[in-house]
Amino acid sequence: MLEIRRSLETDLKKLLKIQKEAFAKDLLTYQDYQTSPVNEPLERLLAKINQFLHYTILLEQEIIGGIDIRNLGDGRYRLNRIFLAGAHQNKGFGTHIMQLIENEFPNAKTWNLDTPHLNIRNQHFYEKLGYKKVGEHHVSDKLTLFDYIKEIEK
Repeated sequence: MLEIRRSLETDLKKLLKIQKEAFAKDLLTYQDYQTSPVNEPLERLLAKINQFLHYTILLEQEIIGGIDIRNLGDGRYRLNRIFLAGAHQNKGFGTHIMQLIENEFPNAKTWNLDTPHLNIRNQHFYEKLGYKKVGEHHVSDKLTLFDYIKEIEK
């Protein structure tokens, strides 16, 4: 069974390992050494778990990924980061995970996120889920992030 729960400090090392694996290809593509999740130290991930809405993705009780969410206030949320172990990617879990996230926050009015400009697959995935591209911002010479928002109809 696929589920999410708030991350625990005991999840930290496994989450960081999966995060580094999940974003390794992006680091090679965009060479964003300052901002890449691959280079995030253990202490920073621990701070995120303690300060923000950080979730662990589980499949049959095995940790397979993580989710970093920010509450922006007034029913606005930001999907700051979502990552899944490579062995579990491209198996249809993404849509179910996004439904679990949205169900966790029934009072949400909007969700926003960003994704790399060259990641057509992510763009298609988020658009399929109702996200609309609303802008973009330049991170470096090699990386531009496309900004997306989803309005939740009540």
